[in-house]
Amino acid sequence: MEKDLYKVGEDYVEARITESLSDLLLSLTLWKGGYTRNSAGKAFSSVKALMSAIIIANEEKLLNLAKDDKEKEWIKKKAHVVPTHSMLALAQMLKKIGIDIVNLVRIGLDLHEYQYNGFEPDFSKYSRKEDVFADLITVVEETSRVINTYFHKYEIKEISQKIAELLKELTEGSKQGK
Repeated sequence: MEKDLYKVGEDYVEARITESLSDLLLSLTLWKGGYTRNSAGKAFSSVKALMSAIIIANEEKLLNLAKDDKEKEWIKKKAHVVPTHSMLALAQMLKKIGIDIVNLVRIGLDLHEYQYNGFEPDFSKYSRKEDVFADLITVVEETSRVINTYFHKYEIKEISQKIAELLKELTEGSKQGK
């Protein structure tokens, strides 16, 4: 479902929303298959793709928040790429324009850390698989909510339905396992 994109605009936003939804589905599928770290990585990628769409759709508002010309230029040329080291700062800027995804971004970054470090003490915030799963579910639910709120026209119902079915299966399975 990839599109060739040479210009950042409406098609770019649509492609990023498609990517975000696809990554959510892949994340849940990987989790179901026992690939928890790969699953966490796809959940993180979903958050980045969503942020990219939000940034493009709200670029003018973000430019109005920029503190100087250098920051404006960065927003115009680089912000839509969503560098990992800038995700939290970008989320804080989005919060100032009424789009609060700060918690979603924090959890996404935690999952990104888990993807690389697993349960390694001093390198990961996680020590139990259940906690990773809880955060994964939060990312899936929050990302889906944000897409439904701001990008409903780009939502692909078939993917969203598969996400909902897999989410139900996994959460019911985790309740039965307790």
